Amino acid sequence: MNPQYQATVLIVDDEPMNVAILEDLFGRYYRTLSVTRGQEALNMIGREKVDLVLLDIMMPGMSGLQVLEALRQDAVTFDLPVILVSARTEERDIVQGLNIGANDYIVKPFRMAEMLARARTQIAIKQLQDERKRTIDELRELHQVKDHFLRIASHDLKGPLGNLRLALYLLQHQFSGDAESVDLLENANLSINTMQNVIADFLDVATLQNGALNLKMTNLNIADLIDEQVRQYSMFAARKNIVLNVVQSRGTLYADSSRLGQALANLISNAIKYSPRDREVTIWTDDLGNRLRVCVADQGIGIPENERERLFTQFGKLSARPTDGESSTGLGLWITKILINLQNGDVGVHSPPEGGSIFWIEMPVAP
Repeated sequence: MNPQYQATVLIVDDEPMNVAILEDLFGRYYRTLSVTRGQEALNMIGREKVDLVLLDIMMPGMSGLQVLEALRQDAVTFDLPVILVSARTEERDIVQGLNIGANDYIVKPFRMAEMLARARTQIAIKQLQDERKRTIDELRELHQVKDHFLRIASHDLKGPLGNLRLALYLLQHQFSGDAESVDLLENANLSINTMQNVIADFLDVATLQNGALNLKMTNLNIADLIDEQVRQYSMFAARKNIVLNVVQSRGTLYADSSRLGQALANLISNAIKYSPRDREVTIWTDDLGNRLRVCVADQGIGIPENERERLFTQFGKLSARPTDGESSTGLGLWITKILINLQNGDVGVHSPPEGGSIFWIEMPVAP
């Protein structure tokens, strides 16, 4: 809270004597405004920043309860603190005022110290709420700036990375007979892949956090999707002499082809990353009736039991590291889980006692 800020109290009462007493009391600590009619109070609140309203119930024309009701129906003044002040002590009036949304109720003749204490409490709560709103607005603005910057930076990086990849492709053909040059170019290509994966992961995070993901659900053949991802990662696997083995792939799913493919690609990519050289990654499907499970098994060291709860969490890195220096942002499995859950599917993992891991995606079959 700003220690220099002076709160404003609006006094609404048709009795001049009451207004004078309250102005004298609250004017010692706060800035005060006063009106004698309900509509005047609403007009004043529309023009001035008010932190607390001391509102008389019994007024000619628009009553205090009607003023309170109007304030609570307006989003701008919905949470403006209002203390009702009235000579009426009937429980029905008090309950009605509190039900409409009054923050407190004081009966005339009021005790000065008590009234001041109650008012201070409501003003302090209001200032805390205002500070919280300002913080939320600032964080929201920073989040939007971050997303905007991330998208611009990522867009500006994609073009140069594509040019670098094309140059590497040409150089690989030109120096195909030079083993040392080939190794250098392969390392450069791996670095480009790493940068593109990082960019893709952070763009996906921004999209998911903003709720801007549009799914295009359709019937799709899981065998075609698996074959497409196996072709995409065959060269990556070949660098480590890893065989991608599709044992069985049958079934038709109801899913978004692009996003399911992305989730499956994350599992296959991870299986290659965390497998030692000269091993095998196996992919198959299990028919579960109205659902189909796609499994991806690797021959890595497996996942320690005490670390499994961190799987599928944002930035959930584990002690196991990629076996050939590949990069990992800790976002891939989290993105996979969100993408699959949005399509009414589920993800999970099984770590057999003999080692390795079996990650699976379970999706509804096509209707």
